Amino acid sequence: MKQTDLVSQLDSFFSIEAFDEAEYWKARLSDKDAAVLEQYALPEFRSGVWNGLMLANTDQVERVYLVVFPSQAILDTVIAREVARGAPGALIFAHHLLNVDPNRRSFDLAPEAQLEELREHRISYYLCHAPLDCHAEVSTATAMANMLGLREQVRFAPFFSGLAAVAGTVGKPVSFEAFAARLVKIGDLPALRYDQVRHNGRPVQRVAVVPGAGLMPALTEEAAALGCDTYVTGQWWFYGEGEHADLQRSIARDLLPGLHMNLLGISRYASEAIVLREQMPGWFRDRDVDAEFVPQEDPWA
Repeated sequence: MKQTDLVSQLDSFFSIEAFDEAEYWKARLSDKDAAVLEQYALPEFRSGVWNGLMLANTDQVERVYLVVFPSQAILDTVIAREVARGAPGALIFAHHLLNVDPNRRSFDLAPEAQLEELREHRISYYLCHAPLDCHAEVSTATAMANMLGLREQVRFAPFFSGLAAVAGTVGKPVSFEAFAARLVKIGDLPALRYDQVRHNGRPVQRVAVVPGAGLMPALTEEAAALGCDTYVTGQWWFYGEGEHADLQRSIARDLLPGLHMNLLGISRYASEAIVLREQMPGWFRDRDVDAEFVPQEDPWA
């Protein structure tokens, strides 16, 4: 498919112009990465909403690679696969502009050498952050809620121009242990981290799904008001060093004594990967474009 046609369909489906994240991403860019991005990103991307086509390195897209974070390892995998195919033209559809190291809480642009390789091997880059979180049908929260079999779904949690979380019911109450095991399966995880599990003594029936790093007072209040007994996110207890992690742990400590919900975290990566693994491949294949999800080796890295 022509890249212009595919990008036009993506832009329209996700209503990217409604989600202006320019300041959000600029605040997370180092001066060095900002200078590199200035050289490689499309002018219309830099002057726009910072969603949509960022790198235009091909005219024709024969395959789409679906990724959560653009780590060096993920980009090396994509580049190697395209080199093996003869680099006929590909597009990376990514949920994030920057790779995130949860241990250091750093946000890093791909190295300039990799950006050069993407250009050389005709691999474009499309960013879809808040639009993918907030879409009514194809979203990070909806994908997880559907995999969990949640019924009577309602959206909550304002995020830019939309709502980024879903609450719903599993039907009859299930044990905390059985529900946690279901999360491990749908997250494609070897296990849950001990510091992301808090059983408050309640069975699971009404669940709040908040992908990403989502333990914030406003969100827990909304979830509680919706009658949720269980709160599922990517990361609710922050690990690692630094001021940000210290602050988030302080917020959690203040919240926990009065929070009467079970808490479960499946990793920021896994909570955002489900939509790319389960929903987006079909979206592209419906348009006769080959698509494959590229998994991250360590979900907690």
